[in-house]
Amino acid sequence: MPEKIFKYILLSLLLQSTILSYSQPKHIGIPQVKNYNTSKMHAGAQTWMIDIGSNGLAYFANNNGVLEFDGINWRNHPLPGGILVRCIKAAQNNKLYAGGFNEIGYLLPNDKGQLNYHSLIEKLPEDARDFGEVWRIYDLPVGIVFQSYEQLMIYNNGHFKIIDAPEMFHFSFLVKGELYINDQTKGLYRLANDQIVKVPGVSQVAGELIWSMLPKGDDILIATDDDGIFVFDGLKLKEWKNPAARLLKKNQVYTGLSIDDETYAFGTIQDGIVICDTAGNLLQHLNMDRGLQNNTVLSLKLDQYKNLWLGLDNGIDYIEINSPLTYFSEFNALSTGYAAILHNNMLYLGTNRGVFYHDWQELQKGGGSQTFKLVPGTQGQVWNFDVFDGTLFCGHNSGVFTIEGTRAELISDIQGGWTFIQPENKNDIVLCGTYTGISKFEKINGQWVENGKLGGFKESTRYLVQGKNNTFWISHGYKGIYRVNVDSNYDSIINFELYNSDDGFPVDKNLNVCNLFDKPVFTTGQGFYRFDSVNNKFEPDLKLNKRFPRQDIRLMHPDDAGNVWYFTIDDAGVYRLQEDGSYVDVFLPFKELNRRFIKWFQFVYPINDNHVIFGLQDGFAYYTPQYPKDYQYEFNAYIRKATLTKTDSVLYMGQTQNKDFFVGIPYRFNQIKFELAANDFENPKKLVFSTKLEDFDEEWSPWRSNPVREFTNLAHGEYTFKVRAKNIFDNISNTGSIDFEIYAPWFLSWWGYALYAAIVGMFIFSMVRYVRYRTEKTKREEEEQQKRLFQEREKRLQNNALRAEKEVIRIRNEKLRAEMKQKDKELANNTMEMIQKGKLLTKIKKELNKLSTEFNDDIINNHINRLIRRVDKELDTEQQWEVFEKHFENVHEEFLKRLKAAYPDLTPREMKLCAYLRLNISSKEIAALMNISTRGVEISRYRLRKKLQLSHDTNLTDFIISF
Repeated sequence: MPEKIFKYILLSLLLQSTILSYSQPKHIGIPQVKNYNTSKMHAGAQTWMIDIGSNGLAYFANNNGVLEFDGINWRNHPLPGGILVRCIKAAQNNKLYAGGFNEIGYLLPNDKGQLNYHSLIEKLPEDARDFGEVWRIYDLPVGIVFQSYEQLMIYNNGHFKIIDAPEMFHFSFLVKGELYINDQTKGLYRLANDQIVKVPGVSQVAGELIWSMLPKGDDILIATDDDGIFVFDGLKLKEWKNPAARLLKKNQVYTGLSIDDETYAFGTIQDGIVICDTAGNLLQHLNMDRGLQNNTVLSLKLDQYKNLWLGLDNGIDYIEINSPLTYFSEFNALSTGYAAILHNNMLYLGTNRGVFYHDWQELQKGGGSQTFKLVPGTQGQVWNFDVFDGTLFCGHNSGVFTIEGTRAELISDIQGGWTFIQPENKNDIVLCGTYTGISKFEKINGQWVENGKLGGFKESTRYLVQGKNNTFWISHGYKGIYRVNVDSNYDSIINFELYNSDDGFPVDKNLNVCNLFDKPVFTTGQGFYRFDSVNNKFEPDLKLNKRFPRQDIRLMHPDDAGNVWYFTIDDAGVYRLQEDGSYVDVFLPFKELNRRFIKWFQFVYPINDNHVIFGLQDGFAYYTPQYPKDYQYEFNAYIRKATLTKTDSVLYMGQTQNKDFFVGIPYRFNQIKFELAANDFENPKKLVFSTKLEDFDEEWSPWRSNPVREFTNLAHGEYTFKVRAKNIFDNISNTGSIDFEIYAPWFLSWWGYALYAAIVGMFIFSMVRYVRYRTEKTKREEEEQQKRLFQEREKRLQNNALRAEKEVIRIRNEKLRAEMKQKDKELANNTMEMIQKGKLLTKIKKELNKLSTEFNDDIINNHINRLIRRVDKELDTEQQWEVFEKHFENVHEEFLKRLKAAYPDLTPREMKLCAYLRLNISSKEIAALMNISTRGVEISRYRLRKKLQLSHDTNLTDFIISF
């Protein structure tokens, strides 16, 4: 037992040492680089510092402000006055500190999750506020330390401690928990508590600009501006002499960081980023010729996924150094990749533009030129490489080449060299599948020469696998699978037969054949098939389908270690052989390559256990199987914004310090939109999201790439909206959530219910009143019925008396009508008498007036005048009117009083006129009664119409009679 345990321990140590040997960034190929230009970020050109917040988001000190990146969206948070932000620091207290010219402060989310800036300038002493640019911020036990050229500002518990520069500070560096500050005149200092002390033993770099200080074991690496790079052991300096140091001195180091204990990254002014080990061996050198946007690197940051963020002089780049994959692409002078082979220490890559080569040992050294060169004469489409008897064959659109070193020789001009195969026990023969059949090559006198085509078969032969005896299997992408029998000398085709869906295959097209375990294996995209020679048909290969359960495999390629590499239409994987003979499906490392392979021309070339090359649409991928990448890394999904759709007003902006954050929404705004994100910086464009609104969705929604979820017409109540993301490696993120409530509508609120209660109460009260009313009404009706019966009896007794009484009344009314008629007649007679009397007296008066003119005797005239006065006295209308009025009112029931009340402006004369008109007396007769002329009556009638406001079509007499 102890011996077995010892073996396990030894095995684990060996495995660990293997993993550690590949933990540093790869040096073959170029890592994936993502470019974020300023227009996409809506940011300024230069980015001076980068940090990762405790929330997992990336922050950048940019010319335009503090940039924030959530994996999908960029946000900019400008500082007051739009000043350049030189430095940022995501502190342990969840505040994001920032600094610029004469400005320091921090960003903190408000109650809606929006980052707001809070300046700390007012807390500084007035004489310490003109400090210029702030270049560094640190979160240390003594407090938050801001460093400018003029001073250190230590902020702790709401107060600042100021440490002035001896002359003028340059930059500062945090190394192994110690803060070092370089004074441009006095040299290097170290912060001890809240004081700075001079660092001994570094006088050699006093007055030099120090751009980077990094840990190197127990020592410190110091990169200067002009004098190169030194190693400081605490007592003295020693120059760091190696290829990396020479390159860095030439290109001016500006910034640096430790990727791990064995690896550095340096950003330069002149030529991009240099990655090297602690011994100074170059691992990677990336610049504009190798994927960067700009050659000046101002800032570096290793994120939580051990990949590199670069702040450039123009833009931001992201380098995926923590990956087993690197790439050969246009930056290596390559194009679409179709084939690869390592031969005689030369790596040959076949592209659509020809054969390219590079020395394999030079590639493995790293850091140097990785540009591939074209093999002269091979321009054009390359399909395949293979080596037979030490000779490298190249299948080409133009024919077949043999390649030696950097020279190529065309040995066949039969177009389309798809594939090569050497028949069993025939070391001097090579068969080549072409566009138009099979060509034969023989080795004669040490040279390979073409020996014509195998007659009898002219179909395209892309895949060619030998079966039993002289039988070969050929796949044709459109027709099916051919079985070809060749003569013993491999000179001609004896016969051939085509197999498709009529012969057991599930489909006709895209069938394929490959050599697996030294026998032909047929792939269909719907499982593996085998040939049943007895029935001359194909049937599913149950044993192989169980061994390799993926049904959608199109192409398989075994390597020398027994692993089986495979391709589906869009992705790739490898079945790795285990010690017990079983296979494990490994596919996660190749998820990044999905949809980048050349459809129907997928290609993989395992050089050995440590080096594998894939062909891609834009070049080649280089894969290191032993690279220790954890594909189940933790990342976060975020709700970055919540918006009310109806008003387009923002409820939430994605960050909060309050764990109990809660949003209340009025019912009338019950339409809400959520914008989502996730901080998987490696493959943000391939993220998919699933959401769930608790108490609304029964299950999580299907995965979809759209980072937006909208809800309309939500019912009132409390909700929790949740989001999770899944990255390209099928790794599911932590869940992000937000609680909110749709308030009840007014008709479901407490006062709505109070109103309903009041209405119900009123209804009940009304019903009670109604029942009482009905009861009382019924009682009254009963009483009234009894009373009615009693009254009916009384009425029957009184009817006779009533009839008699009515008869008496009728007789009385007839008598009254007769009396009225008589009075009216008397009134008329009196009136006529008055008229006649008036006429007579008027006539007499006229005669007397006439006589008075005929006599000159005064005595006679006096006597006549006395008679005239007596006549006038008799014509006194007032007395007559009083008598007339008395009789008139008796007959016409107070007509004059009613008229006077309605028209108070009527004169007595007009009242008389109305009374006479009521009697329907003519104007001539009225003139006699009123002692005026007929013309005067007409004028009086006209004036009366105006006072009565009668229209022209209304008859005055009719109006008076009907009044």
